[in-house]
Amino acid sequence: MAMPYNLIFVRHGESEPNVVHGLEKSDILHPNAKEVYERPDWEQRLSAKGIEQADAAGVWLRANGLTMDVFARCYASPFMRARETAFHIGKDEAMWHLDDRIKERDWGEYGATPKDIRETLFPHTHRNHKVNKWYARLNGGESLADSVLMRARDFVGTLHRDLSDRSVLVVSHGEFMLTMRYLIERMLPEEWLEIESDVAQDIKNCTILHYSRVNPTNPHQISQHLSWMRMIYPYDVDSSPFGGQWQPVREKRFVSGEELQQQFSAVKNLIGRE
Repeated sequence: MAMPYNLIFVRHGESEPNVVHGLEKSDILHPNAKEVYERPDWEQRLSAKGIEQADAAGVWLRANGLTMDVFARCYASPFMRARETAFHIGKDEAMWHLDDRIKERDWGEYGATPKDIRETLFPHTHRNHKVNKWYARLNGGESLADSVLMRARDFVGTLHRDLSDRSVLVVSHGEFMLTMRYLIERMLPEEWLEIESDVAQDIKNCTILHYSRVNPTNPHQISQHLSWMRMIYPYDVDSSPFGGQWQPVREKRFVSGEELQQQFSAVKNLIGRE
């Protein structure tokens, strides 16, 4: 069994919390911030801009031959902002499987706390999330490296088993999509940290992340693995990562002793060796 021919992820459109958090970065308190923070994360809705972004994603998919009838299965996270995005992408042309495995990372108490007091209430978590994002476990929530990655691996198992040689559409969340990049592109933690901090590869609202086994320059060449990837900002295609062009995904790799030495030598020794 192989993976789908095409596996397409779309992050949900701008949500109401995204608006609140964006203003907080400029030390501005949105008048509805209290209500937004008090509402359960899974109930958060799209903003007006988020609806426009979701519509743009649907338009881009159809304009590039990815009409809803192409997909053997369409998945959406059960979080309301993902369901709302799926509705605007698919209109009345798709049936959606709501799947808890592709939901947002659980940010627990840390995520439910306004940003201006997080550092005071959760100093260790605040520091750890800054310096150790891949492994950091949030108070009452999940870490990407175990909980979210476990969900991603289980989801990939379903794709292998049930949807080999098909096309699949998934409406999900930014950190789940980042975790899928780690898994599909066979990254090391330091490589993931590099792309996560690279603004040129930011998974913005309604980013389309498209993996394929079909060579984009030769459709008769089909790889055994998801071997090509592109990222698209459907409402601003010209500013897409890598110019929206296909990028190769490396095959499963093995490392030599020399490569292992290069990897650990890149991390400074903190205690001198006698």
